[in-house]
Amino acid sequence: MESGSKVPNPRKADLEKLRTDLAKEVEKLGKALKRPTEDIGGDKVWVGKNARAWHRELGGRHRRLSEQVGRLIPIVDAAIRGEPEKVPTAEARAYRESV
Repeated sequence: MESGSKVPNPRKADLEKLRTDLAKEVEKLGKALKRPTEDIGGDKVWVGKNARAWHRELGGRHRRLSEQVGRLIPIVDAAIRGEPEKVPTAEARAYRESV
């Protein structure tokens, strides 16, 4: 290849793979505390004053976890949009060597 040629941007490809993998994990993490929260709150596992307190605590943690992981995808999307489709060959090579 000549020195001025461009190739597909490997960083963008890595970010796109990260986004795909992250979307799967976000779904899992969003559900992570749902079942225990429902079980404790539904009087199936534990009842009483302490159970209600734990239910409120888990419910809050479940909401916060969902909110936090939900913020990750837009950050990765912005990074993807900021990357060019093609980069100089030397830049692609340097990126591959750095990871």
